[in-house]
Order: sequence, then structure tokens, then C-alpha cells
Amino acid sequence: MAFASTVTLEQHEISDTLVERLQGLFASPQYRPPVLPTVAIQIMELSQRPKVTFDEVVTVLEKDPLLAARVLSTASSALYAGMSQVTSLKQAAVRLGLKTLRDLVLEAAMNLRVFRVPGYEEPMERLRRHSAVTAQIARVVCKRTSVDAEHAFICGLLHDVGFAAGILALVENKSSGDRLQYEDMAPAVAAYHEEATALVGKLWKLHAPILDVISRHHRLGPSAPPLVPVLIVSELLAYELDAGISPVVWPEDGDGSPPVPVPGSPDANPPELIAEAKKLLRLDDAALDDLRAEALEVYLKMPDVQPPPAKGAAAGKKK
Repeated sequence: MAFASTVTLEQHEISDTLVERLQGLFASPQYRPPVLPTVAIQIMELSQRPKVTFDEVVTVLEKDPLLAARVLSTASSALYAGMSQVTSLKQAAVRLGLKTLRDLVLEAAMNLRVFRVPGYEEPMERLRRHSAVTAQIARVVCKRTSVDAEHAFICGLLHDVGFAAGILALVENKSSGDRLQYEDMAPAVAAYHEEATALVGKLWKLHAPILDVISRHHRLGPSAPPLVPVLIVSELLAYELDAGISPVVWPEDGDGSPPVPVPGSPDANPPELIAEAKKLLRLDDAALDDLRAEALEVYLKMPDVQPPPAKGAAAGKKK
């Protein structure tokens, strides 16, 4: 028991030290955020123009063949393709619409560049999947609650970009040759990730409505945008599908109740914050169950996902 207490104290000391290092790294004038492809930035800018044409968007997207291929692949998945396959970028643009195409371009760009840190493939893949699933579920929650969904996907996709940026910053600026362990970095990055997200969003010149949401996605209050409670509920539903940053842990009593993120895990929201978000969105237990069913349906249509674990599965139960 004494050893466990010592380890806990050491972990706190490591976390405090890494938080200080993160604050210094992000405050430095030399800090540069993860780089988004130029084409992705241009597509986001084009999507804000009232009279942009599909041909203009496709012309820009074709400048980055790798990004275009990823977009076309996703557009052809069960989640988007409908009754027939999408075979060209022009067809994808016409069928999906400019805003959805913009979302796919940004998702592909994030997958190719931002969610990649050599040597940390497993946690970064969980972060990527968490962001993608939260983005899809946010659309579902908006539809069910009449919240404006224009920025729902982007906010879901980018809400934890500060987590990715924090991991990357620590790895690239480690003070010694020793490899930093993800388990040591995660608590510090989780503690700082909202501030990091805000800074990265500003440096990427994201539009104010998006930045306002992702920079405070774990906080509610009188001035909170409606998409903040949407993200809180979406993160909960993503966690239940084992698409959290931390693996799902099922209740030990096995009473059939949904799993709740373990306090201290990077994407955990306190139960009282979840309850407040549900209240703001006017979601009772029956409505939340309906959202669970629809979220699962959307999740299973996404490319590159695994079926969620069965309730109480041994792999997901807390030991």
C-alpha cells in the first residue's frame, strides 16, 4: 500500500512538471501548431463564400491527390454513399453538399497529419477515433434536439485537437533522450488540453463560433454555446461505444446500467455536468436511449471501426 501511495505521489509530481512544460511550450513565440494541408485550409475558406461552385472546390481538392483519395474513400463508405458508390470528387461534392464535403476534407487532413505521432500509434489512434465518432454523434444529437448543426461535425472533430497538440509538443521537446510514457503525459495533457485547443484554433484561424465551442467544451454556464452541451452528451455516447480516449470500463455490479467514464480519464465529464447538459438539451432517459440507438447505427456505418464490446465484456470490465 505504501508503494502505491509513493507511485501516486510520483505520478502527480510528473504531471505537475509536464503541465508547467506544456504551458511554457505553448506560450513560446516559437510554438507552431500541427500543420494542416494548405488544401484543407483553402476548402474551409471556400466553404464560407456564398457563391462558391462545386467546380471551384473540386479544383482545389485535386491539388492534393492523397487528401482527395481519402475524401473519396470516406464519401464512398456506408455512412455517406447511399444506394450507389461515389466515383468522382464532383459526384461527391454534388451528393454531399459543400458543408459535408468540407467536413470530410478536414477529417481526412486531421487523420493524415494531426493524429500521428511516431511511437504513440495506439493512443493517437484512440484519439482519432474518439474525435471522428464524437463528430458523427454530434450531428445526431443536434438533429434530435433542434440545435443548429452547421458546425457540429467540425466542433466534434476538433474539440480535442489540443490533446493531440500537447502530446506532439511534449514528444518533440523532451528534455532528455528518454522516451516519455503516454501514461505519464496523459494526465498533464488532459489538464491543459482546453487551453491548448484554444491556442491551436486561434493559430489555425478558425471561425469564432467554432473556436468558442472547442475552447470550452468541458464547461457550461450562462454564455455557453448550445454546441457545448451537445459535445458533452456526444462524448458520453462515444465512450459507451468504446470510442473514448480511454477504453470503456463497465460497472462492476453488472446491473445493466451504461458505463460512465472513470474520473480522471482524459475525456471524462463529471456526472453533474452530464446531467446539466441533458437538462439544457431537454433529454430525458427515454430520449437518451433513442440517441444511443441512433448513435450505434451511425457508428457501425463508419469506415474502420470495430463493433462495440458487449455489456460487461471481460475486456472492458474494471479489474
